[in-house]
Amino acid sequence: MAIINMTEKIVDARINAYLPKSGCCDCEMCIEDIKCVSLNKLPPKYVSTPKGELFSKVDQTVRQNTVDVDIAVMNAIEFVRDHPRCSPKKD
Repeated sequence: MAIINMTEKIVDARINAYLPKSGCCDCEMCIEDIKCVSLNKLPPKYVSTPKGELFSKVDQTVRQNTVDVDIAVMNAIEFVRDHPRCSPKKD
């Protein structure tokens, strides 16, 4: 099994949950920018075994980190929405 950053997995899930309601561009560049901004604000949580992945999902610190991830992702979406590097789509 490869090394997995569980924080990154949680960030991906939260971006998918919040982005559609945000008014932010959902192009690949903006999504990557949101992910980078978010991950740079959060500590990594690495696991290297399926057992470690399962344990980290139920670990209390992951539950608190989920709140921290939500805040980091929402702030990153707002930042990227207000400062997109791409050319936003015109409706």
